[in-house]
Parts: sequence; C-alpha cells; structure tokens
Amino acid sequence: MSNPIERYDALRNTNDFVFVVFYRGAWCPFCQAYLKSLESLRPSITSAGGAVLTVTAEPESELSKMRTASGYDGEMLVDTENVLAKELKRRGVIDLAITAKKGYAQGMVQPGVLVGGNKVGVVYSWAIKPGAMNLGGAKDRPLLNEVWNNAQAKMAGKPPVHAKISLQSLASGLLQKIRG
Repeated sequence: MSNPIERYDALRNTNDFVFVVFYRGAWCPFCQAYLKSLESLRPSITSAGGAVLTVTAEPESELSKMRTASGYDGEMLVDTENVLAKELKRRGVIDLAITAKKGYAQGMVQPGVLVGGNKVGVVYSWAIKPGAMNLGGAKDRPLLNEVWNNAQAKMAGKPPVHAKISLQSLASGLLQKIRG
C-alpha cells in the first residue's frame, strides 16, 4: 500500500486539480451509487486536467467488490489508518468524520468530497456529519454532477451553475444503484 498523503500530494502536483470522493465501503449501496455517478463524470474531469481519486478505510480485499457493484474504474486509495483524512483536517481543507465500525481497525471514514489542487486552491469541500436524519452518514450527499458543474464554473472564474447543490435522497440513492 502506498502512502496515502504522498499519493494525494503527487496527484495535486501533477494535475490541475484532484476530484476526491471519500466513501464508506463496498457494502454501502449509497457509496456504490455515488461511485457509479463519479465514473460517469470521470472522462469530463480528466479531460479538464483533473485527476479522480476515491478513498476508503475499508480493507483492500473489498475493492474488487466495489468496482463490480459501482462500475468505477478509476484510482482507488485504501487508507485503513485514515492518515489522509487526518492530514487534510490538519491542513484545514476538509474535516471528515471517522466513526467506529466493525472490520475497520482505525475507524471508518464517512463520505466527503474535495475538489482542489495546487493551481486552483480548494474549489469545493463537503463532509457529512453522521446522524439519525441522514442514516448515519448514508444519504444526503451532494449530487456529484452538480458539484462538478459548480467546480468547473468556479475554476473558470464564473458564477456557480447551481445556487444550491441538490442532495442524494434515500429514494434517489437506491434508484441510482438499481438503475445504474
């Protein structure tokens, strides 16, 4: 396993920006749907000079399950000790929740999205705060296509396309998982 901080910094140094999605695990249908959405955006992000990265604290043995379930074919980083999440918090970039869960030795990183890089600064940063209303961090994630639309606009010096980014509801998350 490579050093998560070094890998993230290398992507920041060699691309205009990095579009990072933190997810819980292959067992999570909302995460599967989220990565399916990310895969559909990946060509547009990379053609704009960005790198796409997903990060999980789930053991590496589960990556193939997530790839199969989501269709995501981009770079996946396993960070079982959550060192990248902790470092990004230390840098003041994003404050990701890390919660206890069986099978996660150092805790499970909760969903988050970070778009930014050395050339553009922080373009977008969001991290779920798990609670009963969002099923412990499962739902109410920002729609990635709208995040990407606003990130492109911001990097081009234009106003946001979406005044308020829509959230993935329980129904939409499950439907997206089923329909693809």
